[in-house]
Amino acid sequence: MKNHKLFFATILSLSLIFGSCAKTTTKNPVVVATMLDSEGSVLGNMILQLLDDHDIKTVNRINFGTPDILRAALENAEVDLVVDYTGSGQYYYPADVMDPTVFNDPVKGYEWTEKIDREKKNIRWLTPSSANNTESIALKREFAEANNIVTMQDLAAYINAGNDFKLICSASFAENTLGLLGFETAYGFKLSNDQLIILSSGNTSEMLLALTQGTNNVNASLVYGTDGALEKMNLVVVEDPKHIPPVYLPTPVIRGKVLESYPEISTILKPVFEALTLETLQSLNAQVAYDGRNASDVAREFLTAHNFLSK
Repeated sequence: MKNHKLFFATILSLSLIFGSCAKTTTKNPVVVATMLDSEGSVLGNMILQLLDDHDIKTVNRINFGTPDILRAALENAEVDLVVDYTGSGQYYYPADVMDPTVFNDPVKGYEWTEKIDREKKNIRWLTPSSANNTESIALKREFAEANNIVTMQDLAAYINAGNDFKLICSASFAENTLGLLGFETAYGFKLSNDQLIILSSGNTSEMLLALTQGTNNVNASLVYGTDGALEKMNLVVVEDPKHIPPVYLPTPVIRGKVLESYPEISTILKPVFEALTLETLQSLNAQVAYDGRNASDVAREFLTAHNFLSK
């Protein structure tokens, strides 16, 4: 009888032990990755700090790579959570785009991208920022004023008159029908290879430095809407009345399986990205790209000032 009691006691103990182990299964850390630019560094560090504040373990892959490399890594489950831009959806599913003008509307562009990525690849777009990081062309203020360049029509006339012109930009912008190719078609000009300096990354701080210094005779540069350099470097954006590039709202994007494991991530990030206005992102980016501050420090100061951190 004693042996039977001992047997059942042992079985009960083992079941409690293994049951407890099953309930405390360790979740995988969340691999957070971003593109190579200052904005990616700031937003990526915000995400890392927010998840850490909620005791979610992470792996830091800030400045992971170019947009194409980052997207491929997300699709291949090499990374889990990235910062991407709503207008990019058209490049991920070009065959599904029936009306490209959808991406000129911030709400419709987000909804289109969120729906197709969720349904086709179980990739989830969370709450975006309202800041439009669209692509534009920037000039030195004195150059623009001296040549009466305000709009893209003015710039096209300047180029077509045979004046010296050299643009520095990213490869993705130069090869994009809603980027440089779209500008050329819509406004009636064409740049030769000699008039272009093309960089593999989209880091505009390097481009704008070349513009302000006149490196290799550069007198125009790609610039993003959230870039903090415009005022600091006395630059102007050439107006685009035809609205060629799409709206690009910075958005946390996560693999669906990871969101299932950590559903709270959506709630954690939502109020933070809602607080990131255009002016706010311009200021944060400028502190990193042009004041030389550490992106992690800039991110923490913002989160602390807005009471987003509890620790």
